[in-house]
Amino acid sequence: MQLLPSLSPVTWLLLVSLLCLVALCGIWPYQTFKKLGIPGPQPLPFVGTFLEYRHGVHNFDQKCFEKYEKIWGFYDGRQPVLAVLDPILIKNILVKECYSIFTNRQNFHLNGILGSALNVAEDEQWKGIRMVLSPTFTSGKLKEGGSQEKGVGDETAHEALHTEALGPMACLEMVMNESIRLHPAGGRLKRVCKKTVELNGVTIAEGMVVLIPAFVLHRDPQYWPEPDEFRPERFSKENKEGIDPYTFLPFGAGPRNCIGMRFAHLVVKVAVVVLLQNFSFRPCKDTPIPLVLDSKGFMQPKKPIVLKMVPRAQADPKN
Repeated sequence: MQLLPSLSPVTWLLLVSLLCLVALCGIWPYQTFKKLGIPGPQPLPFVGTFLEYRHGVHNFDQKCFEKYEKIWGFYDGRQPVLAVLDPILIKNILVKECYSIFTNRQNFHLNGILGSALNVAEDEQWKGIRMVLSPTFTSGKLKEGGSQEKGVGDETAHEALHTEALGPMACLEMVMNESIRLHPAGGRLKRVCKKTVELNGVTIAEGMVVLIPAFVLHRDPQYWPEPDEFRPERFSKENKEGIDPYTFLPFGAGPRNCIGMRFAHLVVKVAVVVLLQNFSFRPCKDTPIPLVLDSKGFMQPKKPIVLKMVPRAQADPKN
């Protein structure tokens, strides 16, 4: 009984060559991290670890962090990607492209404003932030309880919202930074290595993508105790000096970080101030608690953030 088809030697040679080419293209490229001694998930031929994204890229990053800790390698198709969570390596890599001012700005604004509003609404300790806004931001034009003094219009009050007034508001800065730590606009930062270098014993080859999973880094318990809790005091004047700047990367780091950073901060501050001067945010039956994020693209809630907005005159017990 003949098990194999009767083919000419030339045909067999072509078939064997084809199989070798398939193996070369589909399997051979996945030797990069094995040679470097860097651990990582097992890739599949041609697709690499791409199928692991079906549950979300940030879920994938979190699982890799729990298994491989500070550094691991994986493959987007055939492209080797080195994921790094070591602040020393991050400092040397100088992460984040300048184009993020265009691609991430709107997502940062949305996450910063809605995240701050939701966290303040949930956390009893930080609901009082709205009480300190009036005397600081309106130069006495609004009373502490939130009611407007006679003869002062909204337009005049809003004129006080300038950069000099925003600077001293450490309380608002703390809430905003903690909100974007929990809900960063871009959960991953990427750079492409232009030439082969060795950093802290790790060889990064030319053409390799270096990725910093910012979402995972912002929740690393080594740098952020009880990382899933909303604790703005982490960014108080006393505490923020102890924060490694390369563990908090909403805009990247180094000389090529986002050029729109200050503008984005200013926009979020002004928006939150105007809202909290006029309204008190409270959870309602449709408020998504806990907040579940969609991790298959930009960081955004899976369900819309719904809050109850109560005019401050009604929210203040004295009124």
